[in-house]
Amino acid sequence: MPIYEKLLERKNRDADYNYYYGVSLFKLNQSYDEAIQRLKIAASRPPEADVHFYLGQLYQRVYETQLAEEQYQLFLKKQKGNNEMTDRAKRAIEDCQAAERLINKHFNIEVIQKDTIDKADLLTYYHLSKDAGKLLTAGEFFSVGVHPDQIVFRTERSNEVFFPLLGSSGKYDLYKIVRLLDAWTEAEFLEGSINSDYNDLYPFMLTDGTTIYFSSDRPGGMGGLDIYQSFFDPQSGTFSEPANLGPPFNSPDDDYLLVPDIYAGRAWFATNRGVGSERLVIAEIVWDDQVIRNLTQNVHQIKTLAALPVSENALPRASSTLSSRNAPKKERKTELFRFQVSDTLVYTQFEHFQSKEALSAFRDGFTISQKRDSLTLLMGNKRKAYSQSYNQQELKQLIEQIVALEKQTYGLEESINSHYQKARRMELDHIRQQIREGRYAPKTSTQKMPDQPTELQTILANLKKGELSFYTDAEFQRKMEERAPMYRTLFNPSQIAELQRADSLSVWANILSLESARLLEESRNITTQPVNLKDRITNGSDIEEEMSQQMEDLIHQSREYKRNSLILYEQALDHKYRLYYERALALGASSNQAGSEELASHARTRYNEADESIKRLQTYHPEQLERLLALKRQSNEMLEESLNIQMAGTAQAMVTSPASQTGTRFTDISGSVAPSYPAIHKNEAGVATGQPARRDETPSDIVAGAFATAQPGTGQTEPATTQTPMPLEYRIQIGVFRNEPNAAALANIPQISSEALPDKPLRKYFSGSWPAYETAKSQVENIREAGFPGAFVVAFFNGQQISLEEARKKE
Repeated sequence: MPIYEKLLERKNRDADYNYYYGVSLFKLNQSYDEAIQRLKIAASRPPEADVHFYLGQLYQRVYETQLAEEQYQLFLKKQKGNNEMTDRAKRAIEDCQAAERLINKHFNIEVIQKDTIDKADLLTYYHLSKDAGKLLTAGEFFSVGVHPDQIVFRTERSNEVFFPLLGSSGKYDLYKIVRLLDAWTEAEFLEGSINSDYNDLYPFMLTDGTTIYFSSDRPGGMGGLDIYQSFFDPQSGTFSEPANLGPPFNSPDDDYLLVPDIYAGRAWFATNRGVGSERLVIAEIVWDDQVIRNLTQNVHQIKTLAALPVSENALPRASSTLSSRNAPKKERKTELFRFQVSDTLVYTQFEHFQSKEALSAFRDGFTISQKRDSLTLLMGNKRKAYSQSYNQQELKQLIEQIVALEKQTYGLEESINSHYQKARRMELDHIRQQIREGRYAPKTSTQKMPDQPTELQTILANLKKGELSFYTDAEFQRKMEERAPMYRTLFNPSQIAELQRADSLSVWANILSLESARLLEESRNITTQPVNLKDRITNGSDIEEEMSQQMEDLIHQSREYKRNSLILYEQALDHKYRLYYERALALGASSNQAGSEELASHARTRYNEADESIKRLQTYHPEQLERLLALKRQSNEMLEESLNIQMAGTAQAMVTSPASQTGTRFTDISGSVAPSYPAIHKNEAGVATGQPARRDETPSDIVAGAFATAQPGTGQTEPATTQTPMPLEYRIQIGVFRNEPNAAALANIPQISSEALPDKPLRKYFSGSWPAYETAKSQVENIREAGFPGAFVVAFFNGQQISLEEARKKE
């Protein structure tokens, strides 16, 4: 390269010099833009026919997929026969076509650390929590059979190992082995679409036992190894059709070993984009609900994201070669704990407490939490010893010890939460009393100041209420009148004010959810609007661009409304649960009202289950979050019924309450049901006229409507599951559910069918029916986007489910 650089100083337009200099830049992964300019000059009088091949490679790496495809086609036209380069060009054209679809959307990620390293040092940059599992080289675990340099993953319980194995075809497939009491099983081939005729490597299974990430060079990616996500179906024992994560995780180069750690809130992945053949870039990113997929504005946006820029919020580390050097250092203060007293107040030291009684309650909970942590650590060590031992006597003793430790830790979390809730209530009551007497002086520097509003305050402040419609005012007023006697009887004035504020938040959440649906429908209508000839002549191609931009703006606003809606809704449910549950506990200690205590216990279990599931969510999934918030709503309704029983002073017969309805469609805490999306836009349920929704329409009725399909010529409906099955058909399985899926999401996907699982209170749900596999496969991404991320293709023959391999043979 230096030689041709000198020659170009003498003859800057020489085709040979420009060709060899451009190829050198490409081979050394340096200055792709300059390499393109040099090869474009060389292409005017090409010294070599493969100038078009290299231009195609360069355009592909800067995400100009259409230009890349054109250059590959020019290269192929000039070839007389087939060789390795023509095969690579044909495959590259497939990758460009796939990339053109994939780059339309991208993930938002925050890179907090980026290191350029030697390949041999790969695993030293992955800092997994002990509860997330362990990465190993095959040589550290297997004696023979697996290439020692391959990466294998051992689960957090050390009872499963996922690894790649080289097959007779010369390609890698994914396998696993399972630990029994005294031995490992034979290698099990991972069934389903997760394995292909190409290389499938670098597996990592999340602790949920369902989600797996791996890398593959199969067609349909962006080039080289790409990172994919797949889901395990425990009923069939197979993995779903893998989904390519697209940019910025994937690029035209090799991208692999994505490892999310949900406990640390971090993830890592490796790529060789922009570095030499023996070097890698390791990116460490934040792994939270901000890792979501967005529409791409232009190719420049993808180029910027693909460079994996380090966040301005990242702290520099001495070991990093590419970390953020100008990021301001954050002041680090010693925190003994972090206790959220209210939306605006956080304690980190014991001396921050104002109330002695609250401090005593908190100390009790804090002491139990330390005991829990110690027992958990000990239990982890015992399990590690169990996984490494082969002595039968020792294994038996370890099992007994682990079971004993599990019994000791059972219920501690619930006890800790109870003490903390009591401390929080006592501290807030004490602070309110001090404020009324003019004596309040905070002892903590972690109190949030007015110029740093909370997320809730920001959402409420930015609400453009004049642009929104108040859909449920009459229903809200009715529920408020029903609750008023219970509020006045069981709660003090400050608590009543907080309850009423929670009720108001839930109504605004409901309004934003409905507005989100309206904007989404409006965005769809834009694409169906005809463009008249006059506008087309006047505005040219700008009118299509304007319509496209308008549609994207509406979709963005719709998603923002939905996100804010769920934030407000969760805040309302959490505030109300805390006050309801504390009051129910206080009343239950001095009352024997039949049914009340049982309701409160069930409510607590349901709420804690939902709360823990929400904390474990790795990415922002509105549909999953709605289902979990519905559980919180039901727990509040059960507590409300418990409080009403206590207030009445007599045992009441247990009647079916709203909490027993299992529909998970968005419903506000006041009990008013938000109309389904089709109902809003068809002027049903009185929405457009400002009247409340029909009170005789239950969530179950609306869900049932989504499962119905009209029979031709009759105007009648019949459950989709009664249709006569085709001899061979493909459906898309959207999931296995205990409760009916969300009606609003179902309204956006093809017809629904379902079947009960034998001996289990579960049903398996499917969408659509297609005679060809490829047609069904093309619909999977749309259904995943509609709110069912685990959707995948399944096959039926004569009404019975069969494997995809068998079905493809029958086509």
